Amino acid sequence: MPPQTRFDPEGLYARLGLDASAAPQAIAAAYRRKARLFHPDVPGTGNTNAFVAVKRAYDVLANPESRQAYDRLARRAALEEFEPGVIPVAPSEPIPPTPTRYPRATDIPIAVWLVLGVILLVGVVQVVRHLIALPPLPASVEVRAHAPAIAPSSPEAIRNAAYGPLPVRLAGAPNYYVVPASGSTILWRPDEEHKTFLPSGQLPPFSSVQALRLSRQNGMVEVRLSDTANIFIEASRLTPGDAGAARRAYCAYNAGPSPANGEVLQRRGAGKGHLELVNRTTQPAVVKLRDPNGSAVITAFLAPGAHAELEGIPEGRYRPDFAIGELWSRACQGFAAGMRAQRLRGLFSLGALTPLTIPPDLPGEPPPVDLSDQAFERD
Repeated sequence: MPPQTRFDPEGLYARLGLDASAAPQAIAAAYRRKARLFHPDVPGTGNTNAFVAVKRAYDVLANPESRQAYDRLARRAALEEFEPGVIPVAPSEPIPPTPTRYPRATDIPIAVWLVLGVILLVGVVQVVRHLIALPPLPASVEVRAHAPAIAPSSPEAIRNAAYGPLPVRLAGAPNYYVVPASGSTILWRPDEEHKTFLPSGQLPPFSSVQALRLSRQNGMVEVRLSDTANIFIEASRLTPGDAGAARRAYCAYNAGPSPANGEVLQRRGAGKGHLELVNRTTQPAVVKLRDPNGSAVITAFLAPGAHAELEGIPEGRYRPDFAIGELWSRACQGFAAGMRAQRLRGLFSLGALTPLTIPPDLPGEPPPVDLSDQAFERD
């Protein structure tokens, strides 16, 4: 736990390695660095207590209202350390203002006025001559588009632009994955004739591979490329972990800014429907309303112990999904750590669901069923 100071009584800025004047962008960047370092799933540096402390600091400082309240509390505590009136200040006599005299038109010499008049006259003559020399406008003007039509970006293209290409999984049973680093992770193939390695492709970060053996002579790891071929990757680019660990690391790395309470993360369609949500748990929660076809119509975020109201929902019958966990990932549309997802059985109108509590409290209805992470994250 960082030390507490006069202007940081709870050590929130110190947990993120910042001072009280840090910009919001610096707070978000520092949180992402700390989260990637202390996340419980990170080998070697994972620390649950440190991760929770950093998350608590980010939740307070990333919200403008809670940060202002924290800064006011810090300033008030600092002022209370001093007794008022120790250094008396005598009121000073008011100083009468000195009248300001602005220049008048009569202060400008006549010669200057004459020069300005000549310049204005020449300018008017040039404008008139230019207008007279203009060719007449055609009766109709045909305007043709020269720019090619641009197709709308696909959801995959938008996600790749924001978070980079999606990880891939090579053949075999994954036991290592590619760590994020500067530059691309290159696949190398051996050149037996020249006793060297040649580049053969690239792998995105967090891609899963099956490592077969390490060559200590050149620091290369042989991995399975297919059922009939192998390839080599630099050992420094790999870390132990199966496909599940690789995905959790990818989601935590690309978590993005923490959502605000009541934030609509996804919406399809609009209407006049209303839904009240109540989170009775001590963890963040996300609620999805799915139509009879299984498509998510609206996805909303709830802070721990918070309440929110959603407007503009299309009228209809919905099957609610909900999940709780830590560190919501905008890239994966799921919690990066400790996620538990469930679904209510049957279809409900918005009136029957309001208020929808987490966990649900619907008398006479069967208990919710557990969902896999993949089923909940599906759009």
